[in-house]
Amino acid sequence: MLDLKLDTFLVLCETRNYTQTASILNITQPAVTQHIQHLESCYQTKLLYYDEKRKLQLTEHGRLLQAFAQTVKEGSLDIAERLKSPPQEPEEIRIGTIVTTGESLVPHMVAEYLRKYPGKKVSMYLDEADALLIQLQNGRIHFCVTDLACPQDEYESEELFESETICVCSPAHPLAGKEVNFHELNDYRLVFRENDTYSKHNLMNILQSNNQDINNFRSYVEIGTINAVKKLVMENIGISFIYRFVVQDDLNLGRLSQIHIRSFSSPRVFRLAWMKDSYFTPTCLQFLDICRQLIR
Repeated sequence: MLDLKLDTFLVLCETRNYTQTASILNITQPAVTQHIQHLESCYQTKLLYYDEKRKLQLTEHGRLLQAFAQTVKEGSLDIAERLKSPPQEPEEIRIGTIVTTGESLVPHMVAEYLRKYPGKKVSMYLDEADALLIQLQNGRIHFCVTDLACPQDEYESEELFESETICVCSPAHPLAGKEVNFHELNDYRLVFRENDTYSKHNLMNILQSNNQDINNFRSYVEIGTINAVKKLVMENIGISFIYRFVVQDDLNLGRLSQIHIRSFSSPRVFRLAWMKDSYFTPTCLQFLDICRQLIR
């Protein structure tokens, strides 16, 4: 069970309000203050401060303690649940993945994992890369497949594979299979995933690094999923920038074609990540082994 003072600290991290924290925990506001002061005295560091707008913020050490306390809390809850279950009940693992791999590779990895460990229960969650790291901290997932670099002081991570972003189009497109300069793409419609996604953020970085912007293109289409993007490109509605591993089968089968861009390269490393000192580290390593066998 998590220490009451740490529990108070975690609730305060969420609310950023002493009065609201006291109400949630059914204790007095002075008690909340005392709990935080005790932690700061115990760890010999400041955990929270008020900014210039009088909003409560976490210090760097406060963020570290939040991540640690959340891991301990979720580990305690997991152990409690496991102790309630019969010993023969299969273990559940909760996997997070970015949408790009969740719609392509990860289901195959899960299937292979379940063939080797048929007694396991698996839950899979799709989300954006930065949100997955928060879910790891909160204990909603045990590990995740991501293309983000993970801070080494909080996370363990192992490389799964590397993939480049390429420009694709319909085989009927005028630029199919051709080598072009980046600006020659501007005459065509750009298709990409909707706003507020990490995929869109990656696209913006690619365009900016090549002195481009979505408004340089003839027009554009924003749509919800990678599969929807591929369908529109196959219908010759426009061109798109997609990781090679996502479209490799479509390229091999002639459903899509690559547009080769001169002096353009955008590799990305995909990783399996989990919290440091996680109770589920052995399970993570089991899944990692399956992933590497499948990718090899």
